[in-house]
Amino acid sequence: MVIQHSILYFLGRIIPGAVSLLALALFTRLMSADQYGLYVLAIAAMSMINAVCFQWLNLSLGRYLPAHERQPQALLSTALMGFLVLVVATGALGGAVAWLWPDETLRWLIILAVIISWAQAWFDLNLKIVNARLAPIRYGFLSSVKALIAVSAGTALFFLGLGVIGILLGLMISLLISPLLVWKHWHGFSAKKHDARLLKDFIGYGAPLTLTVMLTLVLDVSDRFFLGWFINAKAVGVYAAAYDLSQQSLGMLMGIVHLAAFPLVVRVLEEKGDEEARNQLRQNAFLLMAISLPATIGFVLLAGNIAAVVLGAAFREGAGHIITIVALAIFVGGIKSYYFDYSFQLACKVRGLIVTVLVAALANVGFNLWWIPVYGVLGAAYATLGAFVVGLFVSMYLGRKVFTLPPLPKETYKVLLASGGMAAGLGLTLNWHGTFMLFTQVILGCSIYVTLLIVLNVAQLRLKLDSFFRKIKEYLQPANVTL
Repeated sequence: MVIQHSILYFLGRIIPGAVSLLALALFTRLMSADQYGLYVLAIAAMSMINAVCFQWLNLSLGRYLPAHERQPQALLSTALMGFLVLVVATGALGGAVAWLWPDETLRWLIILAVIISWAQAWFDLNLKIVNARLAPIRYGFLSSVKALIAVSAGTALFFLGLGVIGILLGLMISLLISPLLVWKHWHGFSAKKHDARLLKDFIGYGAPLTLTVMLTLVLDVSDRFFLGWFINAKAVGVYAAAYDLSQQSLGMLMGIVHLAAFPLVVRVLEEKGDEEARNQLRQNAFLLMAISLPATIGFVLLAGNIAAVVLGAAFREGAGHIITIVALAIFVGGIKSYYFDYSFQLACKVRGLIVTVLVAALANVGFNLWWIPVYGVLGAAYATLGAFVVGLFVSMYLGRKVFTLPPLPKETYKVLLASGGMAAGLGLTLNWHGTFMLFTQVILGCSIYVTLLIVLNVAQLRLKLDSFFRKIKEYLQPANVTL
C-alpha cells in the first residue's frame, strides 16, 4: 500500500515541485544575490516564528486524528481553538515588538512576518488533516494551488515595484487562499465541542516536539545566519540557492515517501499492533532507500550541470560543489528523519528525539563557527553534512531503546547494485552540458536504474510487471460476444 500512496503523492507533488524549481530559477534571475540573501533570511525568521508557536499543534493533530477519525469534531474543534488562541497571543506579542522597534521599515516587516507565520500555520494545519486522512490527490492539489499562486502573485508584485516585499506578499496570499479548497474539513466546528483533555494530550505530545522543530530549523537555517555574520548577504544568497535546489528536489522525493509512509504506519500501529507496524516499517525503509539512493548519486554526479541550467548567472560560481555536499547531507538527514526518528514518534517518547536534534544542532553551530572562517561558503555545507551524520548516529543509538525498528530488507543490496550501475553509466556523460543534455542525463540515469531493477528482479518486479501487462492485454482484447 505504501508504494501506491507514494506514487499518488509523487504525482500530486509534480506540479508544486516543478513550480518550486521554476520559482528558484526565476527568483535567482530577478533578484541579485544580496536581495535573495535578504529574502532567504526573512523566510528563515518567519519559519522560526511558525516553528516555535504553531508546529506543536500541527504535529499533534497529525498524530491523534487517525484515532478519532470516526468522531473528529471534538479533536478538530480543539485544534482550531488552540490555533485561534495562538494567533491572538502572537499578534499581541508581535504588535508590541513592532510598536517598540525604532526603525519604521522594520516595524512593518515584523508585522508582515507575524501575519505570514499565521498564514503558514493555517495552511500547514489543513495540509496535515489531508495527509492524516490518506488523501494524496487532494494533498497534491492543495500544494499545487498554493505553489502556483505564490509564484504568480509574488512575481507580479515584484514587477509592480514592491521588490522582495512583493514576493513575500505573494507567498502570504497563496497560504491564505489555498486552504479555502478544503474548508469542509472544519464542518461541525463549535467552540463548545473543544475538549480540555485533548488539548492536554496535544501539549504533552506536541510541546516537546516544538523544541525538536526549532532545533531542526537551527540545522536548516543557522548556516545562513552565520554566513551573513561572517561574510555578507551575497554569500547567503549563493549558498541558499544551491541548498534550496537540492532540498526542493532530493528533499522533496524523500518527503514524498514520508508523507505516504508515516500515516500508514501510525494507522497500522493503532489498529494491528507493534509487529504489523514493523512489517510496514520494513516496506517503508526499502522504498525510501530505493528512491533516495539513486537520486542522491545522480545529484552528486550531475551537480555542476544542474547548477548551470537552473540557477541564475550570479549564483552559479561554486554552486556545483555546494550542491554535492548538501545532497549528501539531505540524504543522511532524510534517513534519520524519515526512518530512525520514527522510533520516538511511534512510542510517543519525543524527549529522546529532542536529544538527537539538540546534539545535531549543537554540532551544526560548532561546525559552522569552526569551518566557515576556514572554508567560506563550503564550510556551511560541510557543517550541515557533519551535523546530520552526528544526529543520525545518536538517533540510531537512542531510538532502539524505545521502539525497535526492523533491519532493512535483504534486497536492499540489489538497490545498491542498481545504483552503482547507474552511477557508472552517468560517469560517462560528465562532460555533457546544457539543458537538453541534462534532460538526457536524467532520462539515461533513470533508464539504467529501472532496467537493472528489473534484471535483478527487485521485490519480484518481473512478476509484477508480467501481471500488469497481462491485465492490460486482457483489457484491450475485444470481448467475445455470443449471439
